[in-house]
Amino acid sequence: MTYSEFQKLLLLADRMITSCGPRKSEYGRGYQSGIQFHFSNAQPGSLPDHYMIADIARRNGSRDVHSYARGYRDGCKGLKPEYTP
Repeated sequence: MTYSEFQKLLLLADRMITSCGPRKSEYGRGYQSGIQFHFSNAQPGSLPDHYMIADIARRNGSRDVHSYARGYRDGCKGLKPEYTP
């Protein structure tokens, strides 16, 4: 993943956070954290498990832990976010 692709994905996550409902917004917050993890630590097999991600979501004050965790996991894998404007 190039730096410009990374920046585009961060911008897309920002749009999700500001313009979507609560569930999609939490997904965007999680995705933003996950894509940062992916970009800085792109080693296969180093993806945190679901319980660790849920703990991260709770520490970040997430209102929808499962949406945050799903977004974080997608970001860590380097997937495109689930975003439909």
